[in-house]
Amino acid sequence: MTSIESKRVQYRKYLERAGVIDALSKALIKLYEEQNKPEDAIRFVRKFMCESCPDDAQYDLMKNDLEEAKTTIVRLEQELERLRGQIKKSPEEYQELTMAGYKSLMDDEENVGSLLRKYLTPELLEEYMLVTTASPVDAYLYDCAVSGFEHHDSHVGIYAADPESYDVFGKLFDPIIKEYHGQEENDSDVLQKDIDWGNVDEIENLDAERKYILSARIRIARNIEGLPFFPKLTEKQLIEVEEKVRAATETMDGELIGTYLTLAEIDTETQQEMVKRHILFQRGDPYLQTAGCYRFWPTGRGVYHNPAETFLIWVNEEDHLRIISMAQCGDLGDVYQRLVTGIQELEKNLTFARHASYGNLSACPTNLGTTLRASVHIRLPLLSKSEDRLKTMADELSLQIRGTGGEHTVIEDGIMDISNRRRLGFTEFELVKSLQDGIVALINAEEELEIAGQEG
Repeated sequence: MTSIESKRVQYRKYLERAGVIDALSKALIKLYEEQNKPEDAIRFVRKFMCESCPDDAQYDLMKNDLEEAKTTIVRLEQELERLRGQIKKSPEEYQELTMAGYKSLMDDEENVGSLLRKYLTPELLEEYMLVTTASPVDAYLYDCAVSGFEHHDSHVGIYAADPESYDVFGKLFDPIIKEYHGQEENDSDVLQKDIDWGNVDEIENLDAERKYILSARIRIARNIEGLPFFPKLTEKQLIEVEEKVRAATETMDGELIGTYLTLAEIDTETQQEMVKRHILFQRGDPYLQTAGCYRFWPTGRGVYHNPAETFLIWVNEEDHLRIISMAQCGDLGDVYQRLVTGIQELEKNLTFARHASYGNLSACPTNLGTTLRASVHIRLPLLSKSEDRLKTMADELSLQIRGTGGEHTVIEDGIMDISNRRRLGFTEFELVKSLQDGIVALINAEEELEIAGQEG
């Protein structure tokens, strides 16, 4: 029995246990026995199965009430953030919060893998306790570490509140960055190479016959120079970022010409449908929530996309910009070419934050350097059955493999998300080329297993 057939059997058994099949059968028999068949059979079945359920008019009214309630909640959340912004914590309050957060983190004996926990020594805590970045941002250590203080299971546990945080709290950020990116032995003052898109013609269509690859996607993050990152962005600055990006997209041409949509003006149903198509983001990450990523939501958030939905710019999702190029096929070359063209067009109107050592800056230290993640969704049913071999190949090829539902999801039916593991210390071209070489190697391994199965 195949995996799909097994799931169907399990699903049918679930429906039987839950009484769904019995209820549907009775409703359909009732419909069959009706002398005067109703024009709307669906409504008849629904009414039979749930006599106490609201009718269409009541449902519409309840739906409108729900939308109004959601709008009110958003408005109240924004007002609450404005009030919080008017309350300035004293240095003593920051000290108290930092000490409490640090104690909670260090006292947790179950969650000990956080890099924040590893490198924030008592000596560094004392040194950085009341240090801030320059005014008017005035970011404290607490602003950077609050998420890690609350979520002890976070692997990293720290975000930069602004570009200056990487230097002001450098004795903490630097070892975290080096360990995460595998740069512990790198004694150079410059960890990231200069931007180099390379020869885009060397990146190819990896699956012209569309046998294995379902989609390809490359995204990069950028933050506008002179503005803080999300932990310290004001409501006015969120709007400023959106206005700058909107203006920058007006000069796009060719296949990059598109439309900018402000999140607040997109109705809930359309938002959900766009999220399913992977062209819009949503909030909900608890680590980012605690760090302050969703303040004033949905103010200043939006998306730019071309009609083909192959080029996107997410505004104030986490970083100021997430620039995305994608295609529903394996043509990585086309995706890369479009990304390079798009970022170069944006650079004509926007100046992005960059660090002398770390390269392109992002709020999360895991995303520094190129900030580039190139990935494909690929079907490798035979190779996926050999988990040890797949993991060994991924490690050798510096690839990250996970389920298509995102981080920490499992591989289903042999379909997986494969991306470059490295971000820092390599050029953009090197990372995309390494993904290409890795995917080719994995497809070759799958084809070898296919041949072996035919011969066997």
